[in-house]
Amino acid sequence: MCIDYAEKLSRIVYKDSEKNNCDCLLFSGGIDTSFILMSLNEKPKTVSVLFRNSKDEEYISYAAKKLNIENHKITINSEEEVDDCLKIALNVLRTIDPIEIISGISVCMGLKEAKKLGCNCVLTGDGGDELYFGYDFLLNKSESYLSSWLKNVAKNAFFNSIPISQYLSIKTILPLFSDESKELSFSIPTRCKINEINGKIFGKYFMRLWLYKKGLEYIALREKTPITSGTGSEILLNHWKEKVKIDEIQEYKKKYKINFPSLSHLYLFKKGLEMNLFNNELENKSKYNSCPICGHELKRNFCKFCGAYINDSVSVYRDF
Repeated sequence: MCIDYAEKLSRIVYKDSEKNNCDCLLFSGGIDTSFILMSLNEKPKTVSVLFRNSKDEEYISYAAKKLNIENHKITINSEEEVDDCLKIALNVLRTIDPIEIISGISVCMGLKEAKKLGCNCVLTGDGGDELYFGYDFLLNKSESYLSSWLKNVAKNAFFNSIPISQYLSIKTILPLFSDESKELSFSIPTRCKINEINGKIFGKYFMRLWLYKKGLEYIALREKTPITSGTGSEILLNHWKEKVKIDEIQEYKKKYKINFPSLSHLYLFKKGLEMNLFNNELENKSKYNSCPICGHELKRNFCKFCGAYINDSVSVYRDF
């Protein structure tokens, strides 16, 4: 039965947490962090980062009330409140990809709060979407595509929580992306990862069944939410867009040979220049297999600097 795989994964999560003496969890009220929470005998302190209009908040409140957990919410109301973490994310990640930077800001804010709380070790839900097919675009893919995807992400997936936690000097563990979890993921049939519940196809099917059985029905049937709308951090994208002018795109394109796909990309680029961050990135553009957006090297069809994914077409964040 599919739920047996969830029991195995739960034991993996529990052992990893116990081994590392983890006492805190970055909690979004989603499938991955809820699964981790329910796998632990002693409930950790949970930390949640929220902007205005966050879709995560109702699920976080639901879990906190139902499970009587200690939850520390960081509610961000202004751009100024994230300025330090914006600088940290740019410095650590060296990218102008707005979605990666927004994710990094949220992680940074959560880890800084965990450090204030005196957390010994922080758990994150990174890896669940990758190993257990949580992304919506995977739901209609072929077996051969999913097999290739799994091999690639198990080997190459990047999670910004790792370098950001190192920068902040706080121990962070990704139990859903441990070696044991990776090994388990290869043994789970696709029907247990992608399947139908109440007439709707979901990813992470076996994890959802397990959460449903544990009494978190509302979270178990939650749809996949992008981090920008989940945390509500899309408000930052609007702020960044307003800080630059459309006619600056051509000026900076001509000077730096970058086809900025969004005003947010340009804002982050200008911010990085102010911080003297991108000297190496500008000097070491790739002559081979280069990104058509910014000229940097593509690795497995992905450009780390601008966030473009190049396949049959160019997939990148745009705002104009």
